Amino acid sequence: MFMNYIPTIRSMVHNINSKAMNRNMIGYTIKKDYGPFGLNEIHEYADATRDDFMKYTGAESPAPPFFFSKELYPLFKGIITHKDLKLNLLRMVHGQQSLKSYAAVPHDEIISIEVIIADITDTPAGELLLVKTNGTVKGKLILEAETGFVVRHHENTKDGKAKREKYALPEFAQEDEVKFLIKTEKGQELKYAEVSNDTNPIHISTLFARAAGLPGRILHGVCVMAMCTNSLIDGVAGKDILRFREVSGRFSYPVMPGDTLTLIGYRTERDGMHGINFNVYAGNGKTVINKGVFSYN
Repeated sequence: MFMNYIPTIRSMVHNINSKAMNRNMIGYTIKKDYGPFGLNEIHEYADATRDDFMKYTGAESPAPPFFFSKELYPLFKGIITHKDLKLNLLRMVHGQQSLKSYAAVPHDEIISIEVIIADITDTPAGELLLVKTNGTVKGKLILEAETGFVVRHHENTKDGKAKREKYALPEFAQEDEVKFLIKTEKGQELKYAEVSNDTNPIHISTLFARAAGLPGRILHGVCVMAMCTNSLIDGVAGKDILRFREVSGRFSYPVMPGDTLTLIGYRTERDGMHGINFNVYAGNGKTVINKGVFSYN
């Protein structure tokens, strides 16, 4: 695993004094085909996200919604470590994530992936690198995703700490409330790094995590989002992956492996779809995901 993040370390050192990303990189695109996938890969991913692998059995079983992110990480790494982008990795955090599903993909299909730098913009927290992903099977669009990476500014407040957006769920009727406990486990960050190809040192090295200003190794944002999606599919969509349509949210606080998270939301109806608007809270009460949206039919 150590050899996998040598390019990341090299990029960290090379761009440690970088003040801004190179906006001429907007439009940069990577394309690659993946698949077919073995059921053992799907079951390993389900285990790393503490999902029920019995949902993914049988020759025609679809993969978990975030399973294909394991193939995207090498492409993302190719973008964020690109020598011309000048991204300061020591100050980068995964800021937001969305995923839209238009059709479930059997594990025995080839999926064509296109990843593009859609935009680089300034935000109160820092520079936002927006990466868009399209996935097609036999020319048919089956998924779209948007991933936001934030390179935190040094001067967000007088004490150097980033300003955090205040966000609270609107009032909702008690009968519309949904609440789920999501248990992470110590060492899960290492297990997820192994199956997902995301070997960013802040997830597998305490030394690098602390160098980045974190208290220790943190759980991957996509792993947390996948666990939330699993809980919502199981809890409100009858464990039927084919009903899943969209999930999105903003990462607002790191998750420490072993913590028990609480997802609280309320039911909505929009555009003919069922929905849940939600926030996710750590055991210490901090909001770890806000502005969460989950849609299913």
